[in-house]
Amino acid sequence: MFSPLHDEKLPENIHGILLGGGYPELYASQLEENESMRKSIKEALEQQLPSLAECGGFMYLHDTLTDREGTTYQMAGVIPAECQYTGKLVRFGYVEVQLPQGLTEKGTAEMPEPEKIKAHEFHYFDSTANGEDCIATKPVTGRSWKCIHASDDHFWGFPHLYYPSDPKFVKWFLERTEKHI
Repeated sequence: MFSPLHDEKLPENIHGILLGGGYPELYASQLEENESMRKSIKEALEQQLPSLAECGGFMYLHDTLTDREGTTYQMAGVIPAECQYTGKLVRFGYVEVQLPQGLTEKGTAEMPEPEKIKAHEFHYFDSTANGEDCIATKPVTGRSWKCIHASDDHFWGFPHLYYPSDPKFVKWFLERTEKHI
């Protein structure tokens, strides 16, 4: 475990990182001041350390975060984009996130079945780069939108994932961390 507020850098010999949700806007000044941690995270992710980032963790990976008072803070600089306060809920509620084809190998080679993981969104901030690698769909209304930055070593976006809804997704991430040893 580590604290992006108090620790100077990531722990040594880690094999993956999960940046969970939270409220980085409440600690934006402290996060900005901890330049060594921001640099440590950016360097680790540029070296393809397996990573998951949800909501507040996703916001932290941006170049900047602008709070409700209009003050802009430097964040980790991994995603070349800005997060800013919108003054209203953005894409609020439960969703199913369709994962990129083949990410967790569901279905058969002849007929791959798109894998989905349940999630929810609850945030007043938005990004200038929400990602385009997945599609989130509201199960009741069918409304959908592109989201998530995903590759073989990372999965970053606003949705808070409900991991029990797709154990294969968890297995996929753990396999990535094992390969990073």
